[in-house]
Amino acid sequence: MSRKPAYLRIAESLRNRIEARELEPGDKLPPERVLVDQFGVARMTVRHALDILQLEGIIERKRGRSGGTFVRALPPVVDLNGPVGLAAQLEAHGVRIRTELLFDANVDAPQAVKAAFGVDAESETDEPAFAVLKQDRLHYADDVPAFSEVLYVRPGREAHYATSGLAFTPATRPAATTLREDLVAPGVATEKERERLGLAANTPLQRVTRKLYERDVVVAYSSIVIRPDVAQLRAITRFD
Repeated sequence: MSRKPAYLRIAESLRNRIEARELEPGDKLPPERVLVDQFGVARMTVRHALDILQLEGIIERKRGRSGGTFVRALPPVVDLNGPVGLAAQLEAHGVRIRTELLFDANVDAPQAVKAAFGVDAESETDEPAFAVLKQDRLHYADDVPAFSEVLYVRPGREAHYATSGLAFTPATRPAATTLREDLVAPGVATEKERERLGLAANTPLQRVTRKLYERDVVVAYSSIVIRPDVAQLRAITRFD
């Protein structure tokens, strides 16, 4: 197995110290020259590691006499399987959430959505377009663009599923819903996401691809993109 690049190992080491509270929010990290000596690497390697932590929202850099690299407060942890939705969990941490509905109309389903809904695109080339409801939402956290959410709903299910996934909970789900599947993966912001969320190039993001089922039929498909400095995702399963 290949060894991790030095900058990733340095970033991981500093991240672990922050998560273990060895470095508290507001604490100043050692100067670059100290980190260079500590890890035995070039200054550019240290800067690359710090760039990663800054993109993750874990540290911030300040200029001037009182400048330096400082630890930021870690974003709140939200539970994908929690009894209340993601928005309500953030509000419980004192974060103000508001939402803009940017698009709400029927569109020809993209290939990924057709695949999720079990539509064979090749067999339908001579058939009318597979039209589905698309809703595009931008969620703000304390007036900062934080979540981008795109939802597609299977035809005939709009009355039950045309709503934001940030409010979804087991208690508020439609009665016919039997399963929710979340695929969580890190990613890099696309050009459209960078523009919408006000991010720099190569900013890492958390992506949740969600499917809602009625038995074995996918009735809603959504993609939720989350800034890493807004929330940390976790999933807890309780065994009664």
